[in-house]
Amino acid sequence: MYNCGMKAVIPFSLVALLALAASSAAGAGVVHPPVKVIFDTDMLTDFDDVGALACLHALADAGECEILATISSTRGNASVGAVEVINSYYGRPDLPVGSPKGMGVVGSFPGAKAKVDPASPLCDKTGGDGGHYKYRKLLADYPGWYRHADADDAPDANEVYRRVLAAQPDGSVTICSVGFLTNMRRLLETKPDDISPLDGKALVSKKVKLWVAMACQYPAGKEYNSMWDAESSRIALENWPTPIVFSDFQYGRDCFAGRVVAEMEGERNPVKDVFAGNIPSRDEVRGDSAKWLQRQFGMGGRAAWDETAVLVAVRGTEPYFNVERGTYRMVGTDGANEWAPDAENGPHLRITEKLSKFEVGRVIDGLMTRKPRK
Repeated sequence: MYNCGMKAVIPFSLVALLALAASSAAGAGVVHPPVKVIFDTDMLTDFDDVGALACLHALADAGECEILATISSTRGNASVGAVEVINSYYGRPDLPVGSPKGMGVVGSFPGAKAKVDPASPLCDKTGGDGGHYKYRKLLADYPGWYRHADADDAPDANEVYRRVLAAQPDGSVTICSVGFLTNMRRLLETKPDDISPLDGKALVSKKVKLWVAMACQYPAGKEYNSMWDAESSRIALENWPTPIVFSDFQYGRDCFAGRVVAEMEGERNPVKDVFAGNIPSRDEVRGDSAKWLQRQFGMGGRAAWDETAVLVAVRGTEPYFNVERGTYRMVGTDGANEWAPDAENGPHLRITEKLSKFEVGRVIDGLMTRKPRK
């Protein structure tokens, strides 16, 4: 009997293991084709999304991955524009972008009742922008670096996903989601069209080799990315036809990164601006480390949930992570999830600690502080 409390290192299915091994080649110094990645982010309140996108661009600069699209899982806000500012900083301003239509989180925070008017005045950190202030400020500070001040003006995420997937070789695409699972659900529910004769589930099955998700809480709980569009999370997790690897709340909450980014010398840039404006000072952390740890901040910076997902998506699990096998599923209707261990047949993996989290954080810092190639 598999004990829920045990931390076993479990091999995955052969297909997934080969996919992970191939994407791990860069970490082992082996030459391999760049991993094809679609990046899906909420870019809403927290800012590890910025760190994750910075890591992805750094890995693309190094030839380890090819970024196919950068898509928002929220709407009616500055999320797409913020993504475009980061893309422009790294010399890729024309990457396809999109946002969901008709469902999912809208506005400046989960539960908001109205969209953010891009023409409205920029508030301050404690004003009406809520945690989304940092992204509206990014647009104000980098005018001309983005095309879509309002995410609602961006293309439909469904169209972007279908068009990008249809154009790629079979079994070649890794999706890395670090936000709500709205777009995964919407993609699965798409119908055949002039882009592809396949419905969404069939298209995913044909083109996607792996989904890496920052979502869910171990062994049970309500995690931000999976709870705020709980119905989409349930549909996506129950119906996704390819292997899924989770970087869950438990792994990332005490894996810190970003302070070195905030403290970098030299010219400002949008990645540095976001981290510098949102990480508490060293003195603040020293003054009440327990308080800041409870808020998932440490001397190393912010909890690196999203960045670890990018690391898995591009480099795989080795040499950074162990894995456990089972199933993440939504339970009830209030956004709760649970992990069901299944060492033999579980369709999901969740990463656990192998290399120390301190060392993983330094790997992430190294990627985030790389200067853009272009």
